[in-house]
Amino acid sequence: MNKVLLINPPFNIAKANYDSSVSAGLLSIASYLDFRGVKVKILDGARQSNFWPELEKEILDTGYAGLSVMTTQVPGALKISEAIRKINPGCKIIWGGTHPTFFPEQTIKHELIDIISYGEGEETFYEIAGNKNLSEINGILFKRGEEIIKNPARNLCHPNEMPLFNWELAPREILEKLYLVPSLTSRGCPHRCTFCINAILKNNWRARTVEQVLKDLRIIKSKEYFKGKPLRFWDENFFVDLNRAKDIINGLIAENLNISWETTVRADYIREGMIDDGFMEKLKKSGCYLLSFGAESGSPEILAKIKKDIKPEQIIYSAEQCLKHNIIPQYSFMIGLPGETKKDMFMTLDLIDKLIKLSDKVQILGPQAFRPYPGSPLYQECVASGWQEPNSLEDWGHLIENELSYLTVQNFSWVRHKDFVESMEAYVRFGAHSISSAMGSSVKAQRLVKLAFVLLCKLRWKLKFFFWPIEFKLAKKFVAK
Repeated sequence: MNKVLLINPPFNIAKANYDSSVSAGLLSIASYLDFRGVKVKILDGARQSNFWPELEKEILDTGYAGLSVMTTQVPGALKISEAIRKINPGCKIIWGGTHPTFFPEQTIKHELIDIISYGEGEETFYEIAGNKNLSEINGILFKRGEEIIKNPARNLCHPNEMPLFNWELAPREILEKLYLVPSLTSRGCPHRCTFCINAILKNNWRARTVEQVLKDLRIIKSKEYFKGKPLRFWDENFFVDLNRAKDIINGLIAENLNISWETTVRADYIREGMIDDGFMEKLKKSGCYLLSFGAESGSPEILAKIKKDIKPEQIIYSAEQCLKHNIIPQYSFMIGLPGETKKDMFMTLDLIDKLIKLSDKVQILGPQAFRPYPGSPLYQECVASGWQEPNSLEDWGHLIENELSYLTVQNFSWVRHKDFVESMEAYVRFGAHSISSAMGSSVKAQRLVKLAFVLLCKLRWKLKFFFWPIEFKLAKKFVAK
């Protein structure tokens, strides 16, 4: 079989926290290809200091180059694809990941791209690398002359039939920088949140066995470069099968693995008969130090609209229970949804305020601006308001240029209070928390400048006055540069 090169492109703006993570999706595909006897190598443009020299060397004898592309990676992915075409014109260029999955027809039109892999990529890439007739490979789009062919979607794979991560396939430089070791014990989610990629793509929940999970943890425990580092189960929802979760936790305790770990959970799972006091005690004993919740909103109407199926009081209760058992509760929020009013947004800020006042240990992520994904009812509302997605990869690249995360809120036709929505993540991050916590942010700036910005944010947060966010706009320009 041809050699395969799997590539994580750089993001539109370099950020410090990229250095401390690893592309679990690419590692999963690489592990599967290696298990099936395919020669494979991973390169990471977001994290490897010698990425470009390595790319120029490795691409010379590569038959297939696979790029995992999020929207904020489109410009970097195009630059890499152009370099590959120039150095090795015979190498087939395959794009996968969230952006090609949501915009496959638009993406495959680009002259630099030969194949699009949409959905899960392990088996798809194995068949591509094995030179199987493209017309017989599910889950891809490809070109036949001027014609674009879209094959049927591939059935979801089952994690318990997939090999465990082969850590030796990841660049050593990245593994040594990691401060949080990733593990994936399940895929997908059974819940129906309308904003979520899993619900839109119908990624049903599928899990590894307890034995596989414990074996993976033993391997991680044996690696010298992971010594003393905490672990995160990157499942969409680790606790879907409570009996399975309990067996994993009991295994951690019985084998005395002594791993500090964190994971995701829904707020409505923290209740009597599910994750109750007895379960929480076991969690803490097994090494759990943080639970991450998708709170999303403080408005009951918005929570109902996005079919989150939780209530604000359940969010508060989950925080109280975590704090009671000395586990850090972490909550992610979003604002700027179609139909969301200023009153709804302030209800979210009020809930954030209540959570933070419970304890300095409570962590808040966001509120980030809502991101519209095709295929959801929310996306149709965005389109009805006048939203038009960019027409080409170059247009996407232009829109995200100098943006700190996704597209700027200023382009979102459904958002009425654009400055409010765009600036709120900064005001919560630097104004709602303690000064010491805000100053510990990874954003790089002169200490006095950073302190002045933090104090302004704290004043705004105290007064709940967020009009004319001049200091935010100046700070955004500074960070983007």
